[in-house]
Parts: sequence; structure tokens; C-alpha cells
Amino acid sequence: MRKFSFRQLNRASEIIGNISVAWFSGGIITPLITNSLSFIEFVYIFLVSLFMSVFFFILSLEIIRKN
Repeated sequence: MRKFSFRQLNRASEIIGNISVAWFSGGIITPLITNSLSFIEFVYIFLVSLFMSVFFFILSLEIIRKN
């Protein structure tokens, strides 16, 4: 299996961190501003987005830690 350089891993971690921020802003902040969702839809989107945001954040930190 190919080993990635420090720069490549750093860039991958940065991209995954940006995905985490996108899930947070798109799934957690945006539903708070809009009023078009029912409460059940809001809770579902909130929980899924929170899980995805935390998952990608931890993945980003793990990539950096392995350097």
C-alpha cells in the first residue's frame, strides 16, 4: 500500500475538516434560520448533521495525529 507524504495527509485533513464545517453549517445552522421544517424533520436533520459533522471532524484529527 502506498504511503502518503505529510503534505498530502495535511491537505486531506484540511479537506475533510471543510466537509465537517459544511455539514455543520448546512445541517445545523440553516434549519434554525428557516421555518419550513416540521419539528420531526428538524430533529432528524439536526441529529444526522451533528453526527456527520463530528464524524468528519474526528476523521480529520485522526489523519493529523497519524503524521
